[in-house]
Amino acid sequence: MNKNAHHSRQQNSKDVIMINEEEDEPKISKKIKNDNEDDCVINVDVIPWMSKKTMMIRHPVLRLHNEIIEFFEYISPSDQEHKRRVTAYLRVEKYLQDVAPESQIESFGSFKTRMYLPNADIDMVMIDSSCTQKQLFKKVAAKMMKQTNKFENVNLIANAKVPIIKFIEVESQYHFDLSFNQLDGLKQIEELEKAFEIYPELKFLLMTLKCVLRQRDLNETYSGGVGSFLLFQMILAFLREYRKDFFQHNKQDQIKNVTLGEYMIKFLEFYGIKFDVSRKKIVMGQGGKIENKSTQDDRFSLISPQDPDHDVGHSSYKIKEIFKIFQNRHNFLTNYNFKSGESVLRYLINPTDQKFSFLKPAQV
Repeated sequence: MNKNAHHSRQQNSKDVIMINEEEDEPKISKKIKNDNEDDCVINVDVIPWMSKKTMMIRHPVLRLHNEIIEFFEYISPSDQEHKRRVTAYLRVEKYLQDVAPESQIESFGSFKTRMYLPNADIDMVMIDSSCTQKQLFKKVAAKMMKQTNKFENVNLIANAKVPIIKFIEVESQYHFDLSFNQLDGLKQIEELEKAFEIYPELKFLLMTLKCVLRQRDLNETYSGGVGSFLLFQMILAFLREYRKDFFQHNKQDQIKNVTLGEYMIKFLEFYGIKFDVSRKKIVMGQGGKIENKSTQDDRFSLISPQDPDHDVGHSSYKIKEIFKIFQNRHNFLTNYNFKSGESVLRYLINPTDQKFSFLKPAQV
């Protein structure tokens, strides 16, 4: 395994460019300039991501645009945070390599792409073609259960479609998910990186919506929620559909002027109001499309781009609850009379006055 891959840094979104609203340039990853900065008071425990410049933007949708960028910068792992995770990963990798020397061990998911929330699990996979998935699972599980000085809260999920060992590494207190002979996660990495390049708005929407779901405990697929990869596919499907209208009317040059605030509101509308779960399915392969289901049911259907027989959405049995939240937030954002200087994003990710869940130490 190439260990240097874990240290590679995504494009640094902190070097965002301040632009005037009238400039005909792409707005994604660029903050909208506001020159009327006054003495403002921001509750840093509730909305720690928001700057005074953004607070003074008059139009709520433009304010939301800047807030999404600032939230992305705030919530994304720093180099120091990521290095600590890499160090913990390498310790676990060494232990697993000693248990099964012939196996290949890789990371995948948000840890690999560096698109994770502060409390996210680290996803790992062990690959050994000389034994079955369950054989490898049992072998590792038996060893890990005895290593109480290295691992705690070891949870063996043996009866799932994909057997997983969930555990906490004692030294770092990071949570890990370990799967076996499962290549899907590795195949997804290239797709993720390609999509981030084609759709620069995707990473901002992904990190924000991850937090929306996490704040409501609806971010785990095994408990009926929407996991990171499914959420990525949902956002990608939305962006493809949203862009189609521009191309059909020969207005593709206007896509660059769509703000992140508009994208967010349209996403909430797409799934919260327009998408018919019982009648429609999303097919991600071959450029993506939305089709009628052969038979109506209440399950969310999103067909994997890698395997046309794999419905990624079926496990998310709480999807109607999630879409209801999207509908509620869309209706609120489009009808509420926001006060001057009020955070718009907080009504998505921290709608109470409680301390923000992912509060980080103040940067000096």
